[in-house]
Amino acid sequence: MFISKTIEHPYIPSVAEIRLCEQYTMDHEPISSQLLMERAGIACTDEIAQLVNQHHISDIFVFCGSGNNGGDGLVIARHLANRMFESSPRITVVVCQSDPPKHTPEMEANLNRWQEIVAHNTFTHCIVYQKDIPIEIPADALIIDAIFGIGLNKPATGLYAEAIHCINESDALVVAIDTPSGLFSDTPTPNDATIVMADHTLSIQYPKMAHFLPTSYPYCGEVDVVDILMLPPKDLTCKREYLTGRAVAEILRPLVPFANKGSQGHGLLIAGSADMPGAAILAAEAVLRSGAGKVTVHSAANVTKLIPTRLPEAILHPDENELHVSALDWGSIQKDVTALAIGPGIGTHPQTITLLKNLLDEVHQPIILDADALNILSKDKTWLAFLPEYSILTPHLKEFERLAGACADDFDRLEKAKAFAKRYSIILVLKGHHTVISMPDGAQFFNTTGNAGMATAGSGDVLTGILLSFLAQGYNPAATALLGVYIHGLAGDLYAQSHSPRTLLASDITKNLDQAFQKLNLETYSCSD
Repeated sequence: MFISKTIEHPYIPSVAEIRLCEQYTMDHEPISSQLLMERAGIACTDEIAQLVNQHHISDIFVFCGSGNNGGDGLVIARHLANRMFESSPRITVVVCQSDPPKHTPEMEANLNRWQEIVAHNTFTHCIVYQKDIPIEIPADALIIDAIFGIGLNKPATGLYAEAIHCINESDALVVAIDTPSGLFSDTPTPNDATIVMADHTLSIQYPKMAHFLPTSYPYCGEVDVVDILMLPPKDLTCKREYLTGRAVAEILRPLVPFANKGSQGHGLLIAGSADMPGAAILAAEAVLRSGAGKVTVHSAANVTKLIPTRLPEAILHPDENELHVSALDWGSIQKDVTALAIGPGIGTHPQTITLLKNLLDEVHQPIILDADALNILSKDKTWLAFLPEYSILTPHLKEFERLAGACADDFDRLEKAKAFAKRYSIILVLKGHHTVISMPDGAQFFNTTGNAGMATAGSGDVLTGILLSFLAQGYNPAATALLGVYIHGLAGDLYAQSHSPRTLLASDITKNLDQAFQKLNLETYSCSD
């Protein structure tokens, strides 16, 4: 997802909140609805013009509905007609309307302006979409989908559904305005709904909730958020935001010249077993590569024997059992330990279960729990009530369902994540392409870094190590979660810039942490300009 750096507020508003923003902008700029639509159309035209040049487009078809999304499409058509392109594309507006037509005033005004252009320009056309009359769309054409906007709350039917089928059956490049027609923006879309399959979506001012969800991805394609200088009301309290480099950079503290390994924090990592020794190694290295002064690894005795050859900097604390972690004397080991993480690769042996439950009795500071620690808790959910406040849990989708129950859809999962974090006063990091961080106060943050190559064994172990590092360094749990998730994804993205994401290993994420921190440092300097 590309989001313009000029956008000041990283909100993911609901449709109702977007309407408030539109009205507030019109009232306080002030600006008319028609001129705001003009601004949106111009911003989208700039993005579409690049695609026209890049793909040598021969024909542009703009499918317009009767509402203001159709008005946006007509503004785009008009401005494209005034652009100079090497391919000199023909531009055809396809009006999709009921009988009799019910156009909004803005759409009607822009339709009249388009018809004036058609009367004097042989490269422009305007037709009304009609049932059973096919439209020939060349493979080297570009389709702009402006049939429905964000306010759609029922499936497309009749002529509108047919128009969507017409778009999907073509081989043309498809660009949706705001959101693909037929897709609901902030509520679940019925499974049998007819939806435009877009290659690109140009979201006006703010990304929509649907843009972040796995079931919506096949319809949205690449999402770009375009800035039209829309103003949020000063009292708007949007509970969902996306993470930006600028915001994360402001959290990251500069290194202190007189720091020492003690002042940089000491993380205790309980990870690994004879079957999964790599989990401990991957997580421990990420702890140190993310800035912690020290890491102590408590693991099965056979695992701790392997660590020095890979990570001689780690402090070893072998378990008395050779195959799995079985016991830990928290009172003696805690000393200068400033943060604790448990879970990667530890397994679910009965002795390991006892170790975790004893820790929850004894430890009263926030803990990071991942992987098998979560699987253990899911088998006895009464222990969730013993989690220290502001502990950080990092489940993937299946682990979360084991903890919170089956989810009906993506939106239900988000609500369950929010409720879970509030109920247990913890921070829930729900891992995925857009990892969602749910806070105890109901706020949710959606990550914008990371790529499909990171869906690989050990990637979550590296994240646990990064989180442990920040928590050990004294960042509060909320800052830890935001920083850790963003930097983890950023390191993966930096690998993908020079390699195929298919080849990414979890250890490659750690190797690219250096570049990730350098990039955030550059963001820090730009914040102070």
